[in-house]
Amino acid sequence: MLESSFGLGFFLKRPKIESKEWIVYFRITVDGIRKESSTKRKWDNTRWDQRFERAVGSKEDAKSLNFFLDSLTLKINEIKTEMMYSGKTITAEKIMDEVLGRTARYLIITKD
Repeated sequence: MLESSFGLGFFLKRPKIESKEWIVYFRITVDGIRKESSTKRKWDNTRWDQRFERAVGSKEDAKSLNFFLDSLTLKINEIKTEMMYSGKTITAEKIMDEVLGRTARYLIITKD
């Protein structure tokens, strides 16, 4: 089933302990329902462009983080497309569960 709206965004969140490096989060929104999670990556908040939702700079660390975010975007879009082709209802929670590995794609039963 197609969703009427879909959004994916990346942003920084300030950690509880004062630090120059903030935690990179991603948010999936489907039909107005949002789910967010940490990417487990940290980034200097002065080197982040929120308009483009990417790290700023041409250093290797910025390129590496941006490549990771692009890869995560691709993975999320692949999961969404797979759900659409299989006729499953697309929800933010289902996509998030797939991304975080909280669902078993294949169930293997063996007899001993």
